[in-house]
Amino acid sequence: MVSFTLISKKKNTFVIFFLITLGFLNCTKDADNIDFVIVTTIDSISPDSGPGDTEVTINGSAFNTDENVVTVFFNDVEAVINSITTTQIRAVVPRGAETGIVRIVVNGEEVLGPEFTYVITPAQVSTLIRSEIPGDVDGPVAEASFSALWNIAQDNEGAIYITDYGNNKIRKIDVNNIVSTVAGMTGVTGSINGTLAEATFSNPRSMIIDPDGNLVLVDFNNNNVRKIDLTNQTVETIAGTGEFGLVNGIGSIAQFSSPIGLAIDSSGNLYVSDFSAATIRKITPDNVVSTFVGTGEAGFVDGPADVAQIGFVTGMEFDIDGNLIFGDGNRIRQVTPERVVSTIAGTGVDGDVDGESDIAQFDGLLDLDIDSEGNIIVVDFGNKKIRQLSPEGIVSTLAGTGEIGFMDGVPTIATFNNPRGLLVGENDIIYISTDDSIRIITPEF
Repeated sequence: MVSFTLISKKKNTFVIFFLITLGFLNCTKDADNIDFVIVTTIDSISPDSGPGDTEVTINGSAFNTDENVVTVFFNDVEAVINSITTTQIRAVVPRGAETGIVRIVVNGEEVLGPEFTYVITPAQVSTLIRSEIPGDVDGPVAEASFSALWNIAQDNEGAIYITDYGNNKIRKIDVNNIVSTVAGMTGVTGSINGTLAEATFSNPRSMIIDPDGNLVLVDFNNNNVRKIDLTNQTVETIAGTGEFGLVNGIGSIAQFSSPIGLAIDSSGNLYVSDFSAATIRKITPDNVVSTFVGTGEAGFVDGPADVAQIGFVTGMEFDIDGNLIFGDGNRIRQVTPERVVSTIAGTGVDGDVDGESDIAQFDGLLDLDIDSEGNIIVVDFGNKKIRQLSPEGIVSTLAGTGEIGFMDGVPTIATFNNPRGLLVGENDIIYISTDDSIRIITPEF
């Protein structure tokens, strides 16, 4: 009996050991199948307030470091990410984001953070460069000088190109604010093509950058349209014989009469405001010239392009709907894609009146451009102001008191000295060329 009992105890001991072992193995199996969930969190942001363009460090844990799947938002406006680690994201507050929650979205999953308080930066007028005495000096903007400026273009890198018609040159201000001469000879007037070093111009005016990165400009006194190939560093005439006239056809036989304004459409067609011929001409990519608008007789008649009359067209630009917007004396007018001309603002009477487009008055419109909101920004030369026409048809003064001067500051106290050219750049920053300076209007953000 004792022996059985011992044997039974041994059996029980074995059974107990077997069950414990089996349970351990099962636990080990279950442990192998456990999914360890890594939770992304936002712990803090620094700083937690500031204006647009402020870099904010977002502190947290388990951030995905693949920028292709991570998006940062400030109050639902997407930010630019400068860098990511597993514990920090550095992102730039978008302009106009306003106050709101910071959030991160990774592959469609979002993580909410604290609130960022947005501080509004008021609009400001400043001076990029001014030549108190006309000159022709390259170098840093603090030392460089110009003679008389007309128009501005900007490339994809942010460099600015200017027609210095007083010096018969094309000048450049790079992103480091260094001025250089692109083409043209000091004190030399001419129409020579060739290399940048040997090319000459005569009163160059409006200028654009085409889809291939070439500078295209109208050479006012030479009655032609020129192209500067920045890659091959050459200058050529693409249309115009140099003779004063109104002749259509291939570029080599076409004639212009004081071309002054220039625009380009989405298909690469060029449009030239032929000032003395009271027409807008079109140049196809194949260099075929035709009359786009105007009868050749100056006037202010709206209607189909072949009967409409235009007067003193200078600056032109295409809007998002394909309408060609242009300043015409004291009016803002447009040509639709169907080639119908209409007046969209201005009574035609010299004046300085803001308000509804049909009662607004201007005094000698020159250049214009269109901002990201669809506002048409115009140079009102006679009033020494920068004005705008909103998509709702309201004209207002954007900057300038009407006095001639060089005052920087908030737009309501700023003054301008004969503003001529205008360019709306990135972030709706407005560049204005005057007789002796390049001014900048930074909008509220």
